[in-house]
Amino acid sequence: MDIFFKNNEWLIIALLFFGILAYISLIRWRDHRWIESRFGRQNIVAMSFGINYFGRISEPGKPNRSSGFLLLLKDRVFYKSRYRGIEVEIPGISIRRVYHDTAHKGVDLHQSVVKIDFMLESNRQDSVAFRVPYPPQWISAIENISPRLGLQSDD
Repeated sequence: MDIFFKNNEWLIIALLFFGILAYISLIRWRDHRWIESRFGRQNIVAMSFGINYFGRISEPGKPNRSSGFLLLLKDRVFYKSRYRGIEVEIPGISIRRVYHDTAHKGVDLHQSVVKIDFMLESNRQDSVAFRVPYPPQWISAIENISPRLGLQSDD
């Protein structure tokens, strides 16, 4: 058996590599299927996978990171974690500010995050932070539909 592993290291590495790719593809396919069944294709403005969510300011304790996907829908922002079962839905009309930062809950995250300030139903303000690829594009995507989101332009 040792001889097999020594003579076929490249095969083992290739099988591991393609196994990881197959796993990632399966997870993405499953997420896409879930998204389409819940929201349909027409409602989605932007979508990104591999997002890190750092929690709400209103939650006690330090930022707690989870990984999942983020959707920008025509009327809200939606996040779902892959393993923890966390779902965050922010109605567009409650969003007050979308901006770039590197800290959340008073902790320097040492990375670029998109923060969304929004109003809760109880008229209190809350904030969430997401690490997304290309933060300026996400901020711009949310701002481009600002009339639907209730954001005020600085004009």
